[in-house]
Amino acid sequence: MESNSLIKSRSTFIGKTLCLMAVGLLITFIVGLFTSNYIMNVSTTVIYGAMILELVMVITLVKIVAKMSTASAIFWFLVYSALNGVTLSIVFLTVNQGQLITVFALTSLMFLSSGMVGITTKKDLSAIGQFAMMFVIGLILLTIMQMFFVSSTFDLGVCLLGIIVFGALTAYDMQKIKRMQVQSNDMHGVVLAALTLYLDFINIFLFVLRLFSRR
Repeated sequence: MESNSLIKSRSTFIGKTLCLMAVGLLITFIVGLFTSNYIMNVSTTVIYGAMILELVMVITLVKIVAKMSTASAIFWFLVYSALNGVTLSIVFLTVNQGQLITVFALTSLMFLSSGMVGITTKKDLSAIGQFAMMFVIGLILLTIMQMFFVSSTFDLGVCLLGIIVFGALTAYDMQKIKRMQVQSNDMHGVVLAALTLYLDFINIFLFVLRLFSRR
């Protein structure tokens, strides 16, 4: 059986992770909503530049976060969250604010449900996580295919598959975080865990948003 100190340390770690993820999401959506009011006047070069910088930043952050100070790791996570808000402002324009709130609420429900499965289930989700990662590659290829093969049914299938895949990844990642032998003051681990769950949430959100923008 696990000691009370380990259970308490893990609970504290998960709590810090979810709080940091929530702050990142809040920054993303505030920046996204603000930027969407001005996005039509922004050069496409700036938008594509932000997307490239965002990709470089998340890859770099994952690789060097352990070498950063705690303050720097948190700072760059929040900077990434803000930059992601700039790029997401484009897709925010595809729905009205009422739909955006609905999409956020549905995404939150899906994320929390998947996360609870990961925390409470006794089944090892490692195999599911590996399959989900394989399907992520498939989703990327399918998205590229959509540029050349436009089909409403095909798009619906991709959206539903994306929601399922990232829901499975959320459960897997949450279980992985739960099983980590962590100290409650390991803020570098908190940042990496928060970034992982943040990306799961954003991807579920984007696929749900695509479903609503089809209407």
